[in-house]
Parts: sequence; structure tokens; C-alpha cells
Amino acid sequence: MFITPMAPLGELSGFKPEQASPLAGARELPFKEIFSTAVQNMKETEIISNNDTALLALGDIDDLHTLGIDATKAYLAERLVIELRNRAMEAYSEIMRINL
Repeated sequence: MFITPMAPLGELSGFKPEQASPLAGARELPFKEIFSTAVQNMKETEIISNNDTALLALGDIDDLHTLGIDATKAYLAERLVIELRNRAMEAYSEIMRINL
């Protein structure tokens, strides 16, 4: 009696490995482009959040929930830029520790 190997789970369900990543087949972006896009997004969301705050102070805002949503978007965009910077600095430090 022989043991027959089981087919990988992906093959049984029709899942293909190239579908694993949403970016599969997509063009890879250089870090500079990713970082500059994140900084630009942070600037834009901060401007929107500041405009919403000014509208609230003037009493010209109709829906208060928009202010909270835009403030949260600005906060998350800022956290993303900070994390990207921290990871880049960690990677740089790690590269500098490599002995050649």
C-alpha cells in the first residue's frame, strides 16, 4: 500500500498562486515614488482637514461626521509617512551594519 500525496489546497479550490498578491503583475514602484506619493497625500488630507475645521469655526459645515472622517484620514496619512520614514531608517541602519 502506497501513500499518494495530496494535491495542494490551492489546486483543489481553483486558486492560482499568481492571484495571491493584489499587485501580482503590477509595475513595481521605486521607494522614492512611493514616499513622495505618501507625502503628497498627507499634505492634501491635512489641507482638507484644516478647511473643514475652519468651516466648523465659521458655522458653515452641515455634516459634522465629515470633519471626523477627514481628520482621521489626515492622521492616518501622517502615520503612514512616519512609518515609511522609520522603516527606511531601520533598513539604512541595517545596511550600514553589514561587514564587507
